[in-house]
Amino acid sequence: MAWKGLDTTSFPPEDEEAKLWGQFWIKLASMGEKAGSKNELQELLQEWTEIFKGVEILEERQEGLDMISNIKEILYSTSTLESQAKERGQEWSNLGRKLFQEHTGSSEVQMAIKLAMDFSPWSPAPWTSYTTESLQSMSAKVRQFNTNGLLQAWKLQAPTTHPVGMVVEGQAVMEPDAGLPLIDFFAPKEEIKVQAMFSNGGAYGKDDRSTTGRGCSLKLRLGDQELDLVCQTGSVSPFENYLTFALLVGANSQLEEHGKFDVEAYKKWLLSRLASWYNLVETLVTAPSSYSRLQYYLKYPLLLTEASGVEHYCKFRIVPAEEGPLELMPEETQRTIWNRYADKDDKRPIDYLRREMRKRLSEGTVQFKLEMISKEKTGNECNIFFHPSSDWKQPWKTLALINLTETVDDERMWWGDGRIGGWAGNPGDLPPGLSIIDPVNSQDTNWVNWARSELYRGNSSIRNVRMFAESKENVKDVKYIVTVTTSDIKYSGTDDNVSIIIAGDKAATNRQYLDTKLYNDFERGDTTEYSFLDREIGNIEYIIMKKEDSKLTIESEWCIEKVVVRKDKSGYDIKFPFFQWVNNASPDPLIIASNQTCLPQNESEIRSSARLLETSLSSHWEETKFKWSYDLKTGDNIEDVREHQPGFLKVHSEEKTYDELDSRFQWAPEHYSEYKNLRRTLAMTGITSTIKGLFDPINTIEEYKDVVEEIPEESAEAAWMDNWDSDEEFGRQTMNGMNPVNLHRIKELPEKFPVTEAHMEGILQRGLTLQEEIEKGNMYMIDLKILEGVSTGTYEDQKLFLAVSMVLFYLPPNEKLIPVAIQLGQLPGTDFPIWTPNDTREDWLLAKFWFRNADAQVSQLVTHLAQSHFILEPFAVGMFRSLSLAHPIHKLMKESLKSLIAIDTKAREVLITPGGVGDVSLTVGHGSNGIIETLTKAYQNYSYKGMNYKNDLVQRDVMELPGYHHRDDSIKLWDATLSYMQDMVNHFYDSDSDVIEDWEVQAWVKDVFNNGFGKMKNLQQASLGVPSSLATKAELVEYLQSIFYTTVRHSFANFYSFEYTRFAPNSPTVLRGKLPREEDRGLATMETLLASLPTKKQAYVAAATGKVLANRASDEVYLRETPNWMFLKEETRKVFEKFVAKLDKIEEEIKSRNKELDIPYTVLQPSRIPSGVSA
Repeated sequence: MAWKGLDTTSFPPEDEEAKLWGQFWIKLASMGEKAGSKNELQELLQEWTEIFKGVEILEERQEGLDMISNIKEILYSTSTLESQAKERGQEWSNLGRKLFQEHTGSSEVQMAIKLAMDFSPWSPAPWTSYTTESLQSMSAKVRQFNTNGLLQAWKLQAPTTHPVGMVVEGQAVMEPDAGLPLIDFFAPKEEIKVQAMFSNGGAYGKDDRSTTGRGCSLKLRLGDQELDLVCQTGSVSPFENYLTFALLVGANSQLEEHGKFDVEAYKKWLLSRLASWYNLVETLVTAPSSYSRLQYYLKYPLLLTEASGVEHYCKFRIVPAEEGPLELMPEETQRTIWNRYADKDDKRPIDYLRREMRKRLSEGTVQFKLEMISKEKTGNECNIFFHPSSDWKQPWKTLALINLTETVDDERMWWGDGRIGGWAGNPGDLPPGLSIIDPVNSQDTNWVNWARSELYRGNSSIRNVRMFAESKENVKDVKYIVTVTTSDIKYSGTDDNVSIIIAGDKAATNRQYLDTKLYNDFERGDTTEYSFLDREIGNIEYIIMKKEDSKLTIESEWCIEKVVVRKDKSGYDIKFPFFQWVNNASPDPLIIASNQTCLPQNESEIRSSARLLETSLSSHWEETKFKWSYDLKTGDNIEDVREHQPGFLKVHSEEKTYDELDSRFQWAPEHYSEYKNLRRTLAMTGITSTIKGLFDPINTIEEYKDVVEEIPEESAEAAWMDNWDSDEEFGRQTMNGMNPVNLHRIKELPEKFPVTEAHMEGILQRGLTLQEEIEKGNMYMIDLKILEGVSTGTYEDQKLFLAVSMVLFYLPPNEKLIPVAIQLGQLPGTDFPIWTPNDTREDWLLAKFWFRNADAQVSQLVTHLAQSHFILEPFAVGMFRSLSLAHPIHKLMKESLKSLIAIDTKAREVLITPGGVGDVSLTVGHGSNGIIETLTKAYQNYSYKGMNYKNDLVQRDVMELPGYHHRDDSIKLWDATLSYMQDMVNHFYDSDSDVIEDWEVQAWVKDVFNNGFGKMKNLQQASLGVPSSLATKAELVEYLQSIFYTTVRHSFANFYSFEYTRFAPNSPTVLRGKLPREEDRGLATMETLLASLPTKKQAYVAAATGKVLANRASDEVYLRETPNWMFLKEETRKVFEKFVAKLDKIEEEIKSRNKELDIPYTVLQPSRIPSGVSA
């Protein structure tokens, strides 16, 4: 049943209370649909009063009776401001409910019901809930709002929601009225100091004349005790918990974000709840005469505990000491409440409120009363009791007289004062006896005070660091020694100005510029020591580095290896490993907290705020964040590929080229120079080879070895070319060549591949039938169905063809796998007949050519590019967006993922783009869309579970296949890397709850799920089955192993690509002519074979492409090496050394085995596996 958009078909779990409330709301909704009368509603409420009286459980009975009472009250309630105005003789009405009724056409009964639903247990309204929520979940929602707040705290030195205003100070005299519950703070024996910040809310608050909420944040200080009250105008609030606040923020963004002012979108929010319009009229103030004439309310209660132990709930408000007329919103403004701009006829200056307050203070004291209202705690209070709109039916009583005497000077303006110990307004700063009420969940009204306390604490620590850094105070208590090491890679030095701020747990240093007179600082490979005197900051927590353009030089990037900081008296060094480029796109502030390795939930408050700001700058702030992209440059066009390709890092240029990629993700300059030189050399050699080929065409298959000689390379495996065309070599390469991942054992032949006993005549060697050989487990198969429907291009005006092949393999008694049947299409028949070794040598060789050609497409685009490169990039982008440098997972995975973005960006630029090397070397290229189609199908046939390669081998049932060295080495490496991931996770995570509470890892996983794979369509599982959150250590291990092992997978997918394609007939990336049909059987000759094989130019292009892909850079870092080791403790090094010991053992086992082989399998020797994907 539905009424006015209200869904009453879905209620909470089927417990008795839920059933009762569900029935109640259905009855109300039914009455609302009929627009029943008030009398009918009164009768229904009376009926349910009797029902609730019969509920056995006291708490549930009281909830029901309270709600009935509340609904009755709502029917006849009036605004607090209306009541006060009436008492003062002011004719004024809050038109919020009337305007809501005009816009929605609701009856009074319907409005009363909708309003009641805002506050009720088990209400269908989405912002009401009594379900207990974990602290971790509630904290995550606080951090959601804190991302922008922290940066504003740093940049503007101002509170997030009320950034414009002024700070004043004075004294308070406690004069509590009789009947108020007391704590020691309310009966002081010494003077209470006061500071108050009067402020305007939101973006329109920059102009005092606008329509906006006004605030007064009051701090009372008595010795080392503080009472902070964050108050705003209006006794009610347009939000009361997480969801309603999130909705308000979203609505305000429609009016406040640059270039928007979407009134219709704002109205949708305004009319979504009856309370919204009404409460806004109370809260917002249009161009008031003075801050001193407004009333400010602490809208959410606190818990007061007397010395006797008696508990009370209490609220506070700040009102002018002398009663006068209220500042009330005019009717016309109420009707257009979305129009927040100042009246164009108002000629007062935009800061007139601040000027007026200064003038008042210069002429004398400005007085306020601090008033309190309280109710003794019963323990039976329902949720509505804590709501700002709740009427406690108690009089406000005076607690203190506030005397404000002077303004605070500009240096101390924004919430902090280094000279008097720091002032940071925080709802959580309360004296003994007062406390914030713990929320049940984020929909609990008490969540607001709790969340504000968390937010303000973090924001204040960031503001204080900035304030100390820019203080004019010249304190020289402590000597600090800073040692900076610039990387030794090419172009890593800079002539720009460099500064440092050292943040401690008590204070921070001034911004100190690092410069040695008459010395060229920060040159490549330099380590230079600097020292300066500054204030005592306590324990060193983190540093902030800044590189600023020098007016005397051209801006240059700088690669920092590490920074070491020492307080002279301490005698020990604090090391900050970095190993990263700094450029003009780097975050400001550039926070480096890598001196510790810590889970975010275990950090100190100071470091926690710094880390949240660090990750916010990478993931949220528009100017500095690492942005997701789905824009693929295809020739002159930009194609949005989000529906079929994973996300990747945005390149901020129209050309989307590697050269425009942020330098933090580029290869080292030496690496890039080697890459360009190799391509240049191969291009020149290719030109020469092509010219020679025009006059010296290929006449025999052996002449393809001329191309091999043009690109010489010594390899341990080279002997394969001596026997390249044999069936045994074909089988060996299937298991141990460049694409060993598709072979699987069969239990039956698929109907589409109808191999018969006649086909196998004379081939099977055990005297068994084909079916018996299958049952014995001796038959294997590869099916390249993934290529079905993929487009192919044209070469020299001839259409290129592609075989969507199937191959049947046989394991004979000599245990050397051989192919015994090939079908070059998915539909059996004369178009795609079955070829076997019983055919002529030329026919059989031609069939193998076509299969190898198809396999080459799959090898390069599916096994290599899609499932070893592009699938990893979302994990890399997400990690750099979400994990602090202090996070152990960032430190662990940085080496594996640091170069991935560089090579993937280059691949999109030169490999898969039209005219790129993939396009000119593959059958599915050559001007067609086949490359993108193949990449798309690669993900449609893959999932996160497929990244578990050991399980993949088991699923393919190849664990017993002799001679499958790839399998043996892969499993050993899988077990070693898995053990390493387990040891690292166990080293830093004590329990599953540590994983759940690790908000950086959870943000990473969610980002990858939503933005890395979440836009893709037509997958087997949403987001490829990648998890959206992690709940256990085992799940985290699986996640990390999936990423880390893919670097191993990349080695076997990539580094044999040149080895086995350099001799074109072995693995032709392009074939000419048409697929052989039944009518062609027996007609193949050596001449027709040569006519189908690539031209010399094509062969060279394919070999050159393989050479570039398989090239090992001189700065390559291998699996057992750690030149950029980020961990500082020896215990962590021991975990890595244990891993290295396992790798060394595997290395020796592989070498020992390879000595017994005619053709070794070396690609998975640990010494040859890079630590990440960089080629």
